[in-house]
Amino acid sequence: MKRILLVGLLFLFSMFLVGMGGLGGAARIRVPEPARNYSASIMDQSDISTRVEKLSFEGQTAISGKLGSGHVSIDFDKILSMSFILQDNTLRADVLLKDDKTISVVVDKEMVCYGNLSCGGFKIAVGDIRSITIHGLVGGQ
Repeated sequence: MKRILLVGLLFLFSMFLVGMGGLGGAARIRVPEPARNYSASIMDQSDISTRVEKLSFEGQTAISGKLGSGHVSIDFDKILSMSFILQDNTLRADVLLKDDKTISVVVDKEMVCYGNLSCGGFKIAVGDIRSITIHGLVGGQ
């Protein structure tokens, strides 16, 4: 009886370990398909600049956040660049508009920014971004 119990426990334990084989590996990045294809340069907190196409924040071609007590969404069509500043655990995006006005919005630092590189997909948490410069629509859309 003890032998059967021991074999059963070893079997369950081995199944548990085999099932963990896929954890921690690099998964393929699935970039959401935005409504429009914007090209941009993303500068991370390590000063690494990456040029992407199909820029989006979680599939949306706009940045959304809090403006005072309200919420705002600013379309990429109106934006030249964005700078991100973390202060007191709050992430502020200073959004420079094409009309030379700057709007500061509070954004979720866990929000994900996506884009496509020539070699594959790209994603980065907004909290890890220093700045984004939007170059415009690709292919004259």
